[in-house]
Amino acid sequence: MKKVLPGLFVLMLLVPAALCAQGTLRVSSLYGPVEWKAVTSASFSPLAASTQTVRIGDELRTGPGGTVMLELPDSSYMVVSENTTLTIQDYWSGNLRSLVNIMAGKVRFYIQRLGGRPNPYRVMTPTALIAVRGTTFDVSMDEAQNAEVRCLEGSVAVEAVGLSDREVILEPGRKTLVRPGEYPMTPVASDVALDTNRVIRMVKKNAPAGNSKDAPSIDVMARDNDRNNRAADPLRAPESRNSDKTDRAKPTLKY
Repeated sequence: MKKVLPGLFVLMLLVPAALCAQGTLRVSSLYGPVEWKAVTSASFSPLAASTQTVRIGDELRTGPGGTVMLELPDSSYMVVSENTTLTIQDYWSGNLRSLVNIMAGKVRFYIQRLGGRPNPYRVMTPTALIAVRGTTFDVSMDEAQNAEVRCLEGSVAVEAVGLSDREVILEPGRKTLVRPGEYPMTPVASDVALDTNRVIRMVKKNAPAGNSKDAPSIDVMARDNDRNNRAADPLRAPESRNSDKTDRAKPTLKY
């Protein structure tokens, strides 16, 4: 009788179970307000404790104080924090399997290793794509669609949606931020605050730059007086531009 290699034997046991369960995530625990909208439903309803699985296209929404844990067939799992909304995706198709699309809130992922390497999963947000290279990481989305990714163990690759020509690699204890339409920020330590506000560098100009048709800058006009910018007019007649009439001629600017 031929011997079956231990690793092959385990794989033979895992594959049928995984194939039967593909397209589903097991609800292993839930606490507090958690709502569920099946792909065939038009509205959310409370997620009952008796609900054992959620499927591709289903949406989950946790309220204040609500959490839910979802488990994959390979025993990887994710903890969905309060005030989070996400959609289950078709994680079994393609080489890089998409798990969920996080629309708002925070999720922590714990990814199992197969053959010494993390399983090839991907997490999506409207702003960022996160390729799993490590085993434990957080993904958070705020109301302004800023995606913050924090690596706790292993490494994580992060890129911006629609800007696939650049990515950043997060090592343990590092994080990055992806703002809508921008590349991921340079990774920083997890305890460093990230500025989610857009910074626009302003350059002050004191005068037009060599072109007489250029408009004067604000600070030039602020220092100028309306009367000084008018032609000399000693007359105080009704037609005088120095009069108080509202229909007087428009002042002529000089530099």
